[in-house]
Amino acid sequence: MIVPGFFTKENSATSQDHFPHIIVFVGTVGSGKSTQIKLLTSKLHKRGLNVKNTFIETNHIFAYLLLLLLARILTRGKRGVYSIGALIEEKPLIFKKLFKLWLTIDLFSITLKFILRVFFPVKMGSIVLVEGYIPATISDYVYISKRMALPLKTSYFTVNFMLRLLHVGGPTQVIFLDARANTLKSRWRLRGSLYERPDYLNMQRTTLKSLSKKLSSHGLLQINTGKLTIEETHKLIVNYLASFDRLRKENRTLQCGDAI
Repeated sequence: MIVPGFFTKENSATSQDHFPHIIVFVGTVGSGKSTQIKLLTSKLHKRGLNVKNTFIETNHIFAYLLLLLLARILTRGKRGVYSIGALIEEKPLIFKKLFKLWLTIDLFSITLKFILRVFFPVKMGSIVLVEGYIPATISDYVYISKRMALPLKTSYFTVNFMLRLLHVGGPTQVIFLDARANTLKSRWRLRGSLYERPDYLNMQRTTLKSLSKKLSSHGLLQINTGKLTIEETHKLIVNYLASFDRLRKENRTLQCGDAI
């Protein structure tokens, strides 16, 4: 059941102190993040709100192009493997030497997108729905560093800069979606996407989930989408977010009572 009055223009203006204007969807690959973002965007638009959606992920734009070029030149073009995975597996020494350069380029690309697609829209009063964002990016850096046996201090500056971006962006609500391995594989097969490494999925269920709990402004909502329909998952997310509206109303009532 949707809470009456949830996400109206009035609520958007008066609940700024409690309702995060950045809603982040993270979780395992194929768990339904993009689908839920589309559904929530549509619902908020129907309520008359200004909503933007985007994705911010590791290996973004320029960093992706760099690794794609290197993978085509230096590796055998193995099918079913991402360019970054191909370089790590076949040319680990070269990738280690280029890691700091890649991090710098990735940081520049992500910062630029953050400013244009998250920071400015939030400042203009929009609600921004983001797939990935800072928690996923930092977790990926940690995963790559461990896989390459690189000291974590190598990405220390980048991680701290990312945390500053998160702070600048403002209150952030994180939603973590997951499903069983067999369900995820079925979804990858249906959409024709590459299969993910088991250790990468494990990282998402441990490091990413733990980090998301710490960085989410109002606790972490976790949903197993394999046990629910798309619509049931959507309703669960909407009802959870509606609790921020109830919090606003309760606090406003308390403030009025205190004033009396």
